[in-house]
Amino acid sequence: MYTHILVPVDGSPEAENAARHAVHLADEVGADVHALYVSGDQSSDESTAKAIADCGRRALEEVREHGDEHSVTVDTTVSEGEPARTIAEFATATDVDLVVMGTHGRNGVDRLLNGSVAERVGRLVSVPVTTIRLDDSRQAVASPLEAQRIAREKLEVTGHEDAVVESPSHQRTAWVVHATDDRGEYNIHINSASGRAKLVQLG
Repeated sequence: MYTHILVPVDGSPEAENAARHAVHLADEVGADVHALYVSGDQSSDESTAKAIADCGRRALEEVREHGDEHSVTVDTTVSEGEPARTIAEFATATDVDLVVMGTHGRNGVDRLLNGSVAERVGRLVSVPVTTIRLDDSRQAVASPLEAQRIAREKLEVTGHEDAVVESPSHQRTAWVVHATDDRGEYNIHINSASGRAKLVQLG
């Protein structure tokens, strides 16, 4: 089916959600994942360029961590250039057979005039391009039960499978789940849009 899946990331919730989809698909079909961050043409000042580079490193590290949780190999690359063309060139050079991309789901005149990066990539590559919209995603965390399930999964993969999980609290863009075991206390922060979980040890 698929053996090499490319997922471009940019630090946005849409791209983060697409990366989770790519890792889950790779886990199901036995593929590996190539995560690509395109920083754009570097004509900005030094502080802006550093902020862009930091964003790229964080986005790629999150994909790698999620791959580790599911035993999926994730290769990461940072590149410069116009996003759509750079993504297409990378897809060709690395012989990927599927591109997974997040999209804002624009429509109407705005979409016709400007298009999206995903649409332009689709015109430039010869392999399928799957677009994932946040509002269509099944990874969105809408209930406390789902937040608890994700928290338990995160605790298990980090070696805290015996931790006691408390009821989640819902903030503006995230769920926070408190847990304890004989080694300490933890908060699991779960992105409401993407389902991405991060464990923070307290104290």
